[in-house]
Parts: sequence; C-alpha cells; structure tokens
Amino acid sequence: MNCFELESKREQLIVMLKERQRMLMEFNRELGEMRIKHPRGIIRVSRCKGVFQYYWKQKGSGKWQYLRKNRRAVAEKIIAAEYYGSLQKKTLKELKRIEEWLSEDFCVSVEEEFEKLTDGRKAVLHRLIPSPEEVVTEFLDVSYERWDSFEENLQYETSKGEFVRSKAEWMIAEQLYKNGIPYQYEYPLYLNGLGTIHPDFRCLNVRKRKIVYWEHQGMMGDANYASHALRKLTAYEENGYFIGDNLIITEETAEYPLIPKTIDRWIQRMLL
Repeated sequence: MNCFELESKREQLIVMLKERQRMLMEFNRELGEMRIKHPRGIIRVSRCKGVFQYYWKQKGSGKWQYLRKNRRAVAEKIIAAEYYGSLQKKTLKELKRIEEWLSEDFCVSVEEEFEKLTDGRKAVLHRLIPSPEEVVTEFLDVSYERWDSFEENLQYETSKGEFVRSKAEWMIAEQLYKNGIPYQYEYPLYLNGLGTIHPDFRCLNVRKRKIVYWEHQGMMGDANYASHALRKLTAYEENGYFIGDNLIITEETAEYPLIPKTIDRWIQRMLL
C-alpha cells in the first residue's frame, strides 16, 4: 500500500470539500437574494388543449387568479422562487454534512496518528510514510555515472559546487538550489525507442514525493537540433513523461534566451 498516496488523496479530498463548502455558501446566499425579489403566493398549473395555463393564489387569499399571457411573468417568478427554495434546502443539508465531516475524524490520517505517539514509541516503529528528510536522502543517495561526453563544455560552476555546460543550465541549477529543491545533473534515463539519454536535471518535488525531469533545449534556432529535440520529446511521451506532469521543457534561441521568470514559473508550478 502506498501510504503517501493514500495521505495525499485525503488532503486533496479535504481541499475539495472546503472549496465545495465555500461555493455552496455563496450559491446559497445568491439563491436567498433571488427569492426575496419574487412575488408571494403559489402557482397551480393545468393544461387545456395542449396549452399550459397558470393560476395564482396570493398569500392570504382564498381565490385563484387566472394569469393571462401578459401576466405570465408572475408565474415564472413564483415558480423560480420555489425552485430556488428547493435548491436552498438541499444546499443547507449538504453544507451541514460537509461541516460534520470536516469537524470529525471521518478520514484516517496515517501521518497524524504517527505524530500522536510518544518519541519512545516512534523510535521502534517503522514509519509508513517516510519523512521529507528520508525521502531527500534516498533520492540523493542513488549513485550514477556522470555523462563524460563533451566534458570540456563543463565551464559554469554552480552554488552546489558542480559544473554545468551552459549559462541557461547554470541559471536553472541556481534557482533549484536557491529554492532548496534536490536535484541531480545529467542523471541517465533509458527511453524505449531512443536509448539512454541524460536529461539536464532530475528533480524531486519533496512535498509530492515526485520525480520530475527537466530538459532544457538551448539551440532551437538550429534546424537539426530542433528536429532531434522533437524526436526526444516524442520518446518522452511514449515512455510516460509529459510536460506539466513529470517533465519540464524549457527552450531558447539566440533571439529569445531563457529568462529567470520562466524558470521561476516552472519551479513554482512543478517543484514546490
């Protein structure tokens, strides 16, 4: 059982319920405002020769008034008010259930139950959900052979103390380091149909416990380079790596270089 995924689904459910609660409260308020604007009374509907006929009994009156076509708006407003009232009742009922659900322990939290334990009990118990520190350690402890091609291009030293091949890669590495995002440079990845490649960065979203690859395509103005980049992107997709999910693709040409804002947007969206 993937307990982290179980916990994540719980958190997602709570977020969705809170958003549903907010929307229902706003919807209920709007329904109440719409009902205030309508005339009072009840409507009776009959049918004569295939045509609907509407009768109105005003509040406090014992007589039914036939509503001619030019007064049909009265029926429309009262029927709308009845419909809005029915929706309000259902809305309030659902809001009550959501409030009860959110205020009680209706959903098991694996992590919360662990944190309730004393330190002595935690010390002898295997965590079902690894701590962020354990996840980072496991991610970074994986050893791999660095790509040894074009080593002469490794000219840009990062704050992490390693060398990368381009200014754009240096910018990405610096922002990853600045935001505390664990990463590995040119970690090998095997793709069916293409073989072993070396994406620029293998990153870890610690909060989601998710690995994301970052490929920077820095010479898209070159036709041969761009053709190879598209082939690589197709191979990524065929192997289950999709932009915006577990893959980041940034691009640049001589006329349109990579800028820090683009890097920051991807980091905020995918890695924090």
